[in-house]
Amino acid sequence: MSLFSLNDDVLLAIFANLHGEDALNASLTSKRAYRLAGPRIAARINCSSPAELRRLHTYLLTDLPNGTPRARSLEHLVIDTSTFEAAENDDDSSYYGDDFSQAELIGDILLQARNLRELSFERFQPCLERDPRIGDAIRSLTSLINMRLFTISDSSLSVFDSFRSDQLARLTLSYYVSDEFPLENQTKTLPPLLSVLSSLHRLRIVKLWNFDPTAGLAREALSSLPSLPSIRYLRLSDTSIPALDMVELYPALSTLIVSFSWEAEMMPVSEGPKWPPLQRLMVAELGDALRISKRLRTVDQLQISSLLRLWDSPGFSEYGPAQQPLLELLRSTSPVSLFICVETTCQEEDLWGELPRAAPRLRSLELQLEGLVPVYVEDYSWLSKLPAALSGLPLACLRVLVPEQKQRRWTMGFASKEEGLAKFKQQEVDRVKALAALPDPLVRALPSLRYLAVGDMAPNMQLLGDGADVDASVAALRVKDEEVVWEWDELRRLSAVRKQCWWRIVDGPSGRELVEISEYEGEEAQWQIESVTEDTTHIEEGLASLSF
Repeated sequence: MSLFSLNDDVLLAIFANLHGEDALNASLTSKRAYRLAGPRIAARINCSSPAELRRLHTYLLTDLPNGTPRARSLEHLVIDTSTFEAAENDDDSSYYGDDFSQAELIGDILLQARNLRELSFERFQPCLERDPRIGDAIRSLTSLINMRLFTISDSSLSVFDSFRSDQLARLTLSYYVSDEFPLENQTKTLPPLLSVLSSLHRLRIVKLWNFDPTAGLAREALSSLPSLPSIRYLRLSDTSIPALDMVELYPALSTLIVSFSWEAEMMPVSEGPKWPPLQRLMVAELGDALRISKRLRTVDQLQISSLLRLWDSPGFSEYGPAQQPLLELLRSTSPVSLFICVETTCQEEDLWGELPRAAPRLRSLELQLEGLVPVYVEDYSWLSKLPAALSGLPLACLRVLVPEQKQRRWTMGFASKEEGLAKFKQQEVDRVKALAALPDPLVRALPSLRYLAVGDMAPNMQLLGDGADVDASVAALRVKDEEVVWEWDELRRLSAVRKQCWWRIVDGPSGRELVEISEYEGEEAQWQIESVTEDTTHIEEGLASLSF
């Protein structure tokens, strides 16, 4: 059966999944294909240079054979900062991406791009000042579902006056940072933002970057504002304490992600009613969570991304060692799932022994671990004590991640670079061997455990080399670099995990056994376990429903 034996409606539905080069290749197969697939060539555009903007302007404003401007086919448009890169010989340029002489070209494109569904726009406020038609064009878009505006201020929000799209579901606003790209005589305050959010009735996801107002709202003013029931996800990155006043306006909020800017005045969040129970709370620092803890109810998934030190280090934390502040937070939030990154000996009884009582609902635990030992004596022997440390926890799912040692200065603690290199090689061998030996003891120590993940189980062969002196059992675990997915993981603060192994624990003829499964299967099971927040008898039902 030939593809072109299908009718036009079916082909249009198929070609709707194409864009760019794929759409071009399809359109070149026949006149009929060009008529149907040709408009998809311009469906997704990413502009990343001044020259490219000029080319796109010419291309998008020319007509298709049916007389329609190509810009009408545009659905996803990204305007990168590099679009505004100044010429090398421009002595007037003070900041990267500060040449807005071609902003009118963007205005021309947006005025014709009536079917735009997603827009990402860097340096938005300077462009809006240069060409106010940009605001008019955005207000007229009726199909917009996702918009990201960068380098904005309160005045940028005028773009939402008489905003015509009632489909907007995702909104990212990144406010200006004075040290990076200042905006003169501009402000960042709560009232204009809340006014905009209250007008977008289908908005579900809000991400705010660098929104750090210096003042919140008075209790009377806050109480008079309408609630915003559509918003389920709120991210406040590099924010300030006053910005958190908005949280109580979201009765259906399920995910809250918070990190404070370095300049933010560190004080507890303002007094007020407790926020709704959260499905997920992610904070950069333990202190961030403690500052808002009085407003928290239960949190099903609690994630603290920065390193927790279980010993007193002057200047490291205003709260001192992390054990007691962490336990205090767990008692108030009672998570079902917990992610923490800990520097540990696995013998801190005041933490591990108290964890079951502090978090009685805990069923899923992810630990990212570093040894509490000097770099020049690290041998990972402390990992053998982890099973005993966790033995009191009724966990159904456990993930343990021990990344490779960060290679500090070669001279630290070593007489020479060669001695340091030899030590780091041995540490990498010790790390991989310690992790390989971990699964069976963990299963014996945790009788309730159903799923287990351990990483990073692959050695760094760039450090070890390919010589014959590499331990055979360690070399057997190597992973080819081209098989590793390199992508920044914000939670774990890693660019990659070379090898993460997952197992399902089953009852075998000789007792409990480990059955290796895929990462997809493991994470699906973890999701099922974490979704059961009250009656744990439903965990078995959820796991039984999995297709593997």
